Amino acid sequence: MISPWQRRRQPDDVPTPVAVAVSDFCRRAKAPAPAQEVREALALLTEEEDFRVRTLTDGEPETSPLGPFALVDILRGAPPSLAAQRQACGYYGLAQELAQVREEKTPAPPPVSTTPTF
Repeated sequence: MISPWQRRRQPDDVPTPVAVAVSDFCRRAKAPAPAQEVREALALLTEEEDFRVRTLTDGEPETSPLGPFALVDILRGAPPSLAAQRQACGYYGLAQELAQVREEKTPAPPPVSTTPTF
């Protein structure tokens, strides 16, 4: 099962117009975010969900503060008021860390020796 805080694409694969729209939305929602954070959040969505992002960002924010991870949470069904509360208390900082940890690769197992031991 895939976690809601797991990347579905690489941050660099997020289309620039979508990232710019989210950045502008977050600024209007009183939670401006750096470009890399916006792309990290949007990497949690599939390319097919970009139209939903644009639909949300084309309107005015219902509440504030709403950062890029809050926007993703709203698209996944969270009420905007809950997303704003989560933004204010730092919940999305933890979600961002979780997404990064899940992306890190686990170390490779040590090579198996083919030399017979006696």
